[in-house]
Amino acid sequence: MNGNEKTKQEELREAWIESLLVTTTKPNDDAERIARAMEQIREDSDAPLSVDAVQKQTRSLRWWTLAIAASFLLVLLFMVDSGGTSGKAMAAVERSLNAAAELMTRKYLLQVEYRPAFGGARTIDNQLYVQGKDRFALQHPGVLPGTSFWLGHDGVDSWVLPAIGPVLKGDNTVLGRWLQSREELDTPFLHITTLLTRMMSRGYQLETLSDEEIVISNGLAVECQHVRAKRMNAEQSDGPDTIDLWASVESGMAVRLIARWELAEGEIGRQSVVLTFQQDEPSLEEEWFTAEAHYEGPRVIIRVDAQSTAEQQR
Repeated sequence: MNGNEKTKQEELREAWIESLLVTTTKPNDDAERIARAMEQIREDSDAPLSVDAVQKQTRSLRWWTLAIAASFLLVLLFMVDSGGTSGKAMAAVERSLNAAAELMTRKYLLQVEYRPAFGGARTIDNQLYVQGKDRFALQHPGVLPGTSFWLGHDGVDSWVLPAIGPVLKGDNTVLGRWLQSREELDTPFLHITTLLTRMMSRGYQLETLSDEEIVISNGLAVECQHVRAKRMNAEQSDGPDTIDLWASVESGMAVRLIARWELAEGEIGRQSVVLTFQQDEPSLEEEWFTAEAHYEGPRVIIRVDAQSTAEQQR
């Protein structure tokens, strides 16, 4: 075969491949182009093909190509599901996040375990009330017996209500700065939606574990789907190393959430945050999530936000 004949054969092969691609992406387009390509190839063949045979080959190749493409997609989906985040686990977290966004008032026991500077470990029990994705109110035990302070978000402002003294209100700055001075609560992961959103963020890999029954405060055993989020690179984030979710199989509601931090030997800070569902609180309205709902008598209110803080520092 001389050079010209070789070039012609390459052009014919390219025409044939192009016809296959067009047929695969647009199966109802002109089959005549494929027939023409077949006619050109048939000129160099010792076994001429009829038009019917060409059409049969076209249909056969079309379905084979589609089948190969479908198989490739299935393999790709399997790789994503098994080698990275599980689609089943992602769906469970999304369902739980949707349940948390419902405008229902729920009460959780929030337990924070932290390692103080003087050694050992300490666990503090808090009462957390949530309503939808934004509103929450947290009751934290005070230093003196029988006392407590509150902090929360009413859907517009964050607020802090100490046992005595002025009420602090503002954007998230006021809450963040105040929490930094309380080592037992120095974590932004005090809300259901915060933890669920972090589970779905980049840098975490989700996996589905075996279903479990979680017994809540009234003694009822709730069948739950167990999903774990594991941080893939410890150097890329200050979030928890692992977050475990137990979501109700029936409703998707987060029944328990556990966030864990792996502390080095001698390192101080929080080790875990555990949220466990207690009960629905249908009698509590939106006002429950304001600072005013948790004190009586006059109080001085100080507004603190990012803008006012910046102006004070000038």
